[in-house]
Amino acid sequence: MRTAFDGSHRRRIHLFRHGDVSYVDDQGNRVADSRAVPLTEWGNEQARQMGDFVKELSFDKAVVSGLPRTVQTAAGVLTHHTLDVETIPAFEEIQANPKREAMNQPLVDVAYAFARAHEPGARYSDGEAFADFETRVLSGLNQLLADKTWNDLALVAHGGVNKVILGWAAGAGLRGFQSMDQNTCCLNIIDVDTHPETGDHVRTLIRGVNITTYDPAKKDVHLTALEMIATRLQAKKD
Repeated sequence: MRTAFDGSHRRRIHLFRHGDVSYVDDQGNRVADSRAVPLTEWGNEQARQMGDFVKELSFDKAVVSGLPRTVQTAAGVLTHHTLDVETIPAFEEIQANPKREAMNQPLVDVAYAFARAHEPGARYSDGEAFADFETRVLSGLNQLLADKTWNDLALVAHGGVNKVILGWAAGAGLRGFQSMDQNTCCLNIIDVDTHPETGDHVRTLIRGVNITTYDPAKKDVHLTALEMIATRLQAKKD
């Protein structure tokens, strides 16, 4: 167990986003069920690369959301580790309105659907309320933090989920939602200090954000995930 200068217990969360997937089919249409999409070939390769990157790290607990893309990513990330993987549905991605195609949503709203996440009553693409989503994710996080059996956690989740956790860690809440980009199969590192006797939360430290093996300097990263979806949908219209 790591110990802070003041004697606090310091535990580490290795927070991953799942690897590359496609939410738009070859005809340029949104997939019918975004929950069911698997990793692409590139997504599986990203997970394998990340697995090699973290092979010398120690994990004593692993968690996924349960959606196929997190399960598949965890298989690659943890390829050098022997560890049971637990499913916590609270970490499933934020849900849009499944009828959004029929709503003829403007593509600019698709690209910047996170812009008003912090506003009262704001919803993601007329679906789940951001505030409800934040409550759901943080309930899952609190469940994990209450479990004293681990010191090094591997949590494989989703872009929106990671944004909530990073917003919590930074003290920004939903105001930081649109600003914290998460590339596919990225790694974030967060330390959480707790009092050695009471277990009360003392401090949180962000060690790394949006670390990727395939483009660490973000040389070829220019669009966000939602901008890329909007771009592919625009190509169909054109």
